[in-house]
Amino acid sequence: MKVCMAKFNPNDFLECHINDALNVMKSLKEVFPWISDVHENFWELLFYSILLHDLGKCSIGFQKAGAKGKIWGYRHEILSTAFTQFLDYFENERNLIALSILTHHKYLSELPVPTKVEKFVWRSYLEKIDELLVNSDYIDEVLVPKVPYWEIYVFGKPLGKLRLSDKWIEDIKEYDFDGLLNWYDQNWKRYRKELIFLKGLLNACDHLSSAGENSVKLLPTISETLALTIPRDAWRSLQKQAIQVKGNLLLRAPTGYGKTEAALLWADANGHHSGNRISNRIFYVLPYKASINAMYDRMLEYFKNPELVGVLHSSSSYYLYASNLEYQRLSSLYRKIFTPLKVTTPFQIMKAFFGVGFFEMALSELKNALLIFDEIHAYESNILGIILAMLEMLSEYKTKALVMSATLPDFVEDLFIELLKPEKLKISKMEADRFIRHRIKIVEGNMESNIQTFAQEFKENGLTPALIACNTVDRAVETYKYLKNHGYKVMLLHSRFTYGDRESLERQLKGDLGSYDFVVATQVVEVSLDVSFKTILSEPAPLDALIQRFGRVNRQGWKEKRIADVFVLTKGSENDKKIYEPYDVVKHSVKILKSLDGEALRESLISDLVSEAYSEVTDKLVGEINNYKQIALELFEGLQPLKKTESEQQFYRMFQGLEVVPIRFANKAIELIEHGRGIEVYRYLIPLPYWKYYALKNKFGEILSYDRNHRILIADLKYSQDVGLLDEIEQSAEVI
Repeated sequence: MKVCMAKFNPNDFLECHINDALNVMKSLKEVFPWISDVHENFWELLFYSILLHDLGKCSIGFQKAGAKGKIWGYRHEILSTAFTQFLDYFENERNLIALSILTHHKYLSELPVPTKVEKFVWRSYLEKIDELLVNSDYIDEVLVPKVPYWEIYVFGKPLGKLRLSDKWIEDIKEYDFDGLLNWYDQNWKRYRKELIFLKGLLNACDHLSSAGENSVKLLPTISETLALTIPRDAWRSLQKQAIQVKGNLLLRAPTGYGKTEAALLWADANGHHSGNRISNRIFYVLPYKASINAMYDRMLEYFKNPELVGVLHSSSSYYLYASNLEYQRLSSLYRKIFTPLKVTTPFQIMKAFFGVGFFEMALSELKNALLIFDEIHAYESNILGIILAMLEMLSEYKTKALVMSATLPDFVEDLFIELLKPEKLKISKMEADRFIRHRIKIVEGNMESNIQTFAQEFKENGLTPALIACNTVDRAVETYKYLKNHGYKVMLLHSRFTYGDRESLERQLKGDLGSYDFVVATQVVEVSLDVSFKTILSEPAPLDALIQRFGRVNRQGWKEKRIADVFVLTKGSENDKKIYEPYDVVKHSVKILKSLDGEALRESLISDLVSEAYSEVTDKLVGEINNYKQIALELFEGLQPLKKTESEQQFYRMFQGLEVVPIRFANKAIELIEHGRGIEVYRYLIPLPYWKYYALKNKFGEILSYDRNHRILIADLKYSQDVGLLDEIEQSAEVI
């Protein structure tokens, strides 16, 4: 037999797939020169890993099964691994290649690696080798003669490292898998980096070539791209300074100043330029999906091509689908080393350090990467600790980071300064105070006792649309019902709507804000709404959170020197203490704002005011952050390449909440899945935190059921398009 296929439906000849994967490797070799730091012969080792990785598919069993659309009952990569014995390298390098091939689909802990001790497993291996040898003439006469040409194509010269012995057919049956596994156990720490990058980039080349891509994308020079929209002479002082900074950077500036553009210009200054293109991978990291989606759209306005800008979070596939983009192709490519700029959550980067998925590929992409952490103030202590641990680990990868915020407490800034030794950029007090937009007004009492008076005043004084900011969903629902019952045009927005309804509500706000008197919202308003209200009545919260809320009011007022009143209540509800821990920060924030009652909130003071709000709990929070950092470092340092460990499950336990379908939408969700439109089920999902699930379970008993056939979690709770998921059992059988 002189033809072997690598893939079926569509058909792809083995030599064609190898050629395509080598094209990707050649692209990586040209644009990622820093990968050579990993090992002196790294690109050669990767070349032969690619060359041999699918040789096991020559087995007649694999070919017959694939032609019939069936799955072969053996791992082809086990057979491929045995060919590494014919490489003219020292044992250590041969074993590195062998291990990357052996694990390019499954991890060591998941593979039935054949050892002579287990006679049944070894006998099965010999049987499969015999099936492979039926096509030995294909290896001898088709593949091996092409090797010198591939070597010249990639390296400009023949390497001659693959030398099949005269008795290779006998030798292939004697490969020492026991010795390979023993070598791994004894040497994985010493060769940790080589194992990560060989497997990671073999996966990248294999996956991209299988997806029909022959090269990775590069970003055009950022300064020239931005200059097409914002002329250079209109760049602000911080933006001009950012493009001069080489190395890590800490940036402070008010909302609306243009921090995003400053960050991109910093990336331009720190990128590796190949002609007029930048080859480093850039990760723009934000805490919330809504702000990520908005930033993705903004980046697309600059760079135009969705192959250049990626979006990556737990539901980004649906966002691409809803945006009428090639969601299947793009969401797949965004998870590979393809797109040069990715807008993402920190959790997507954390996955690599917790050993989730193809973590070696993700780690490989992070070498010499440029990380931009925007809204860094928004994370809780555990996430900050893990981010700091990641950045410490990435220092050996020569990764550079920019950390920025409008409301960063000094103690958080100090932690990043200690680790990154960054240059600091912030605007002058005079320039900062050009952005003054808000005047503080303190209101004694809680929402319940004040909503009637303020709703009437706002309406009579032309201060609508106004934002009513609540700390809990329950308080928001109560307030919404009160306003609605009193004849006001009001919208409710919180996290317990289905994703589809929430998206619809936000679209209505952006397109028709003026038709509402009030929008009642929870913390989702702090980041997700690019709209401008005339005023706000807010429950008390930590000062940095309040300032984010104020940011939804009079957004462009600084341009006309217009200052809007922002109203803050002195009391929240009992449940607020569960949300804001330690609650002393909220009390101190109210105390600080009382001292500013009636005064304009000067932007130049915000940093000091936020730091003061946290002053009484700084030591406690720093201790917590450092503790989480230390735990994460120990976990990351113990991460074994090529093996699945408990850290993957730990990641999901820590960060993955529940997503449920309210029972009224269960039939609709099942219908969509059965008609091949499972992506649309996302519209009917609601995020349900574990704490909320357990609270409801204690109250009502088990409220969730799992549909195994359709793989959806159904919540036996009432749902209303006006107020979202209710803390009530659905009594009616009516579903849609």
